[in-house]
Amino acid sequence: MSKIIIIVMMIAMIGALGVGLYHLLKTPDEHDKGDKVVRALTWRIGIWVVLLVFIVLSMKLGWIKPSNSVDPRNFNKEQQERIDQQQPTDSQ
Repeated sequence: MSKIIIIVMMIAMIGALGVGLYHLLKTPDEHDKGDKVVRALTWRIGIWVVLLVFIVLSMKLGWIKPSNSVDPRNFNKEQQERIDQQQPTDSQ
């Protein structure tokens, strides 16, 4: 469930960047004050902050776990187990 939330929030950030780019590139009219770009980028920053807090909180609560490559102690132990499993045994 948490992976889905993270993916949705990343897609929302890309959408906010797209909206900001659209308003940046379109020709302004007399009613446009140019604050739509700032608002879109502010939304993106807000989504990023919420996403960062969600990821840290999810890691603390155990909802998501970092991969073994982040923790070198576990990485080395599991890599050694994989190497041991892949080596053929000398039964001759």
